[in-house]
Amino acid sequence: MSGYSLQLDAPNARGVLLLKMNTSRNGSRQFFLALLVLLVVAWVSGEATQWILRNRAQHLLADIQAINVDRSRWADVQPTMQRWSKWSSTPRACTADSCDYRISIEQSLPRILVGNPNNGIGNWLPRLVDRTGLRSTAARGGFTVEHGVVTAKWFGEQVTLPVADWEQTTGYIPYLSVLSGESSKFHVTLPGPKPLHPNRMVQPINNYLVVSFTPDEDPSEKAQLMDFRLTCITQLTPCHSEREILPEAWRMLQEKNR
Repeated sequence: MSGYSLQLDAPNARGVLLLKMNTSRNGSRQFFLALLVLLVVAWVSGEATQWILRNRAQHLLADIQAINVDRSRWADVQPTMQRWSKWSSTPRACTADSCDYRISIEQSLPRILVGNPNNGIGNWLPRLVDRTGLRSTAARGGFTVEHGVVTAKWFGEQVTLPVADWEQTTGYIPYLSVLSGESSKFHVTLPGPKPLHPNRMVQPINNYLVVSFTPDEDPSEKAQLMDFRLTCITQLTPCHSEREILPEAWRMLQEKNR
């Protein structure tokens, strides 16, 4: 009888083992499926946030483009100030006599997804994120009012460079940053011979490519100097050059460096 009992127990043991293995496999599948769903949800959320930022940036750019330096008055910019009050980063109170109004729309990825120039091969995760279309981005704009009249306006776009383009090892996260501004107080301060374009100039300043121009500039040229491409905020592949943000600024820089 005991031998007969042993013959019955062996298949039962194998069945229990197979059941445990199947349970373990199912548990692993469920874990990885849950992880995949979590990653997809996080990616969709990040992409949605970037598209929202791009849409807001498009409206902000349109509002800045609509302002006429030396002609728009304090009453003309009140709707813009009310519309963007939530994103205002103005350092002090504004009055019709004196106002330096600043608007900033930003999205920053978690630090672990951004990386660090000093990490070297440790930036494998940020390199992977570069291929997913996620990135830290910002759009900024503003204007200055003096004695009831707008005397300056500006707009800027900023996106992180892909890790593969990093050359610095100072701990600074490199960005593509372009700013373009029109000012009634514009004046060329660069040393050397008389500039080719007396009403506009371009120069790198504090990691930004900065364009400045005067209200006297030709209207078609002014339009090009405010013709920002916002696709760098949302496109799947990252941008590598300021040319992809503001083509006219890049053209001016190449012309200047010849």
